[in-house]
Amino acid sequence: MYVTDKAEIVIDASSEEIWEYVTDPVHWTASNPEEHYGLEYDTPDNRPREGATFHQAEEVAGMYADLHGRFQYIDHPNVAVWTGTAYYPLLRGFVTVRIPEGGTIRLEETEDGTRMSHTVWMDFPNNRRGRALKWVFTTALNGKAKLYDHTTKELVFFKDRIESSASEKPKSPGTSS
Repeated sequence: MYVTDKAEIVIDASSEEIWEYVTDPVHWTASNPEEHYGLEYDTPDNRPREGATFHQAEEVAGMYADLHGRFQYIDHPNVAVWTGTAYYPLLRGFVTVRIPEGGTIRLEETEDGTRMSHTVWMDFPNNRRGRALKWVFTTALNGKAKLYDHTTKELVFFKDRIESSASEKPKSPGTSS
């Protein structure tokens, strides 16, 4: 039983520039400091690649998650598809709920810049417990809206940082202020 959402934004930069910025785990963590607590890729250069695993500590809808994932497919610098399992410790860790999750990050060049989108999903089990968890997430925690807000916040951060760094180009020697 899926809960899905998609956020997108247009950034005035090339796909390559955006890719290089957003795949830096420091930048990804900084994109949502209230809900991201760290990201590490299991690669020598700490960057994603097809088949690489990763670990991210985060919160979604006010629930802490320990996400362990893998990049299933990467078409650099256009698409990254990831899947994983998020471990949600409930009742102070007395019970841990495992939810399969995943997403697709796309960078598509347009006339106005590059459209960056991140489609994310959570797959709650189709049993009583899963239906109850999905109900709590979507209804009591307003999780679908918070999932969208979480993802949108990341994209807005990337847009602001990438576009502001592009406008802060160094002046040539000998030019006046």
